Amino acid sequence: MSFGVDGSARAVGRRAFIDDDVLGDEFDRVFHPSWQLLGFADEVREPGDYIVRTLGRDEVVVMRGEDGVVRALHNSCTHRGTRLCRASLGNAAHLRCSYHGWTFANDGRLVGVPALRSAYPADFDPGGHGLPTARVEDRRGFLFATWDAEAPGLDEYLGEIGWYLDAFLDCGAGQWEVWGPPQRVRTRGNWKIPTDNFAGDGYHMRTTHQIALQQGIYGDTLADGTRGRSGTDLVAVNIATPGGHSVRAGYVVESGRSIEDRDLAAPEFPGYPPERWAELAAAQTPEQVRFTSHCEVAHGVLFPNTVFLSVAHDRAVGEDTDPLTRFLVVRAHVPISARETECLYWTLVPTAMDPEWRQRSYRFQARTQSAGGILFEMDDFENFARIDAALARSAPDRGAPVDLSLGADRGVPAKDFPGPARAEVGTLSEHNQRAFYRRWAELMGELP
Repeated sequence: MSFGVDGSARAVGRRAFIDDDVLGDEFDRVFHPSWQLLGFADEVREPGDYIVRTLGRDEVVVMRGEDGVVRALHNSCTHRGTRLCRASLGNAAHLRCSYHGWTFANDGRLVGVPALRSAYPADFDPGGHGLPTARVEDRRGFLFATWDAEAPGLDEYLGEIGWYLDAFLDCGAGQWEVWGPPQRVRTRGNWKIPTDNFAGDGYHMRTTHQIALQQGIYGDTLADGTRGRSGTDLVAVNIATPGGHSVRAGYVVESGRSIEDRDLAAPEFPGYPPERWAELAAAQTPEQVRFTSHCEVAHGVLFPNTVFLSVAHDRAVGEDTDPLTRFLVVRAHVPISARETECLYWTLVPTAMDPEWRQRSYRFQARTQSAGGILFEMDDFENFARIDAALARSAPDRGAPVDLSLGADRGVPAKDFPGPARAEVGTLSEHNQRAFYRRWAELMGELP
């Protein structure tokens, strides 16, 4: 199955976004060997706590056992396959099948079989009928899982992008908590469409979100509006790895200046209280400060379908007295079909901030980067649906492949950039999307 992807990854065939046969191959070749975000340790704090999530094509019960270990248990009885857990979250010592009453402990062991002694053969072994369990790793409270027993460990899988994830978390003084249950919404469009948007798409801002600019929420530039002053620009750095992971970081600089001109002797962390900046700098390494200082917006992908956004907003989406406030939202884009995606949103807040600040951070996220927000999602989801409709209605040979050549051969290597992986200065670029689709094509068998 060819998608027109070569080593440059400047184009992807349209079929990749609408065909359920392609999605079937993705489940086997892309999702199965990859680590996927299921949620956060905060969601299953006590023994018996559980949440129901999707891992590839399978539904799993993410459950903390009586031994304190978090497991991802296949949500299907090993007798006749009945769905075991129908609630989305809760607490239980056991999972009991509603069909024949087979009962499983919260570590996945089969511990109850009606008529076991009177009706089953003597050699029936309950130990061989436990629930299949995926590998789970907890990284700073993020719960990732994979079905692949041969996959490398999570740290090796994340590779260089792990440094950037740690830098964002350490910038908030290191300790974070999930604020509320995840928001969930289904949208039209293939899972890759919103995912590559987060990989590094700054190109759509002036077109898709022009109403926010016209209303003065952002002023003439993203930096101008949220900083509340003119004479500033937002300069972006794009970082991508061979594993398909990426970060796009936007820095506030004086107009006409470069990111090298930032005053790192007096680091600034837009969206956090200025009186806490010295404390936040002390919680980071010098290299992390060089990455996070003056960074107003950052977004990216943990391949294949986990995305994140860290951004500072001003009072235009809050109260008149609200200061510039940062939020961090983490999302999973879960394929329902080739043309429908479920988006889960988690808002993370640093425990070092006071409750009022944390509540405001959550409120800003809910008002902007959620399905019920007044900005962004209504515009983005409409475009995703339009992409889906146009691709699905086209004849197989109609229309050019999806183009990913923006910024190709134009990016400038960032000088003395502190983090690993290749970092390019280029506010408008599809550098990160090309890395995402190159890795996707490798796993799909299109590239060696």
